[in-house]
Amino acid sequence: MSSTEEMSHREIEQFLTCGRIGRLGICMEDGPYVVPVGYAYAEGKIFFHTCNTGMKIKGIKRSPNICFEVDEALSDVSMFKSVIVFGTAEIIDDKQKMIPYLQKLIDKYRTPVGFEEYMKRPGRDRESELKAVRICVITPRKMTGRKLVRGNGNF
Repeated sequence: MSSTEEMSHREIEQFLTCGRIGRLGICMEDGPYVVPVGYAYAEGKIFFHTCNTGMKIKGIKRSPNICFEVDEALSDVSMFKSVIVFGTAEIIDDKQKMIPYLQKLIDKYRTPVGFEEYMKRPGRDRESELKAVRICVITPRKMTGRKLVRGNGNF
């Protein structure tokens, strides 16, 4: 037997920490816009990098109230987990303030090396990349999580 259950706050935080791709929902002038992003979760905040121009930045500047979603399901959807976060997004454009966030993203998605070492790799241009990138930090207001659990409680 299966049933849908609320996830505990601890389960939500663990799921956000381990998730690979989230979906950012923002309000644009002509309606909602949802886009997948690679992200990290640490110290109660969700963050991702983006270019300093484009729809995400434009939408967040227009309205910093966002919705963020992460999910995981088996192909037949017989088991799933989903977390939805309502929060406020802030854009960080100070180069020195961005580096700790970029380091956490490197640690999650790349071979963990220090930021400066990573930027010395072939094809990288530290200054132009820092000029082009921005960090978006989401402060959650409300987080909900649900999971479909089989009779034995395992996912």
